Amino acid sequence: MEMGLKTLKFFPAEPSGGVNMLKALTAVYPVRFMPTGGISPANVGDYLSIKSVVACGGTWMVPTDLMDKGDWDGLAALVKAVADLH
Repeated sequence: MEMGLKTLKFFPAEPSGGVNMLKALTAVYPVRFMPTGGISPANVGDYLSIKSVVACGGTWMVPTDLMDKGDWDGLAALVKAVADLH
């Protein structure tokens, strides 16, 4: 915060306590967070429901097989489905 940071990456989110840890950090630090690490379709909504979370990262949105095939429409659909949650 002394450096003027306003947004921080929270990694690895799930192994570091997940949503409960992020809520605890949010109560103490006046910054926004981007959690990554262990985020999945099953829990991304829990993270996005936290007011200080501005975005989530997750490798499930960019599976290697779709990238290898160049299936950009498939990748876009996965990312859009998550973007529509927020």
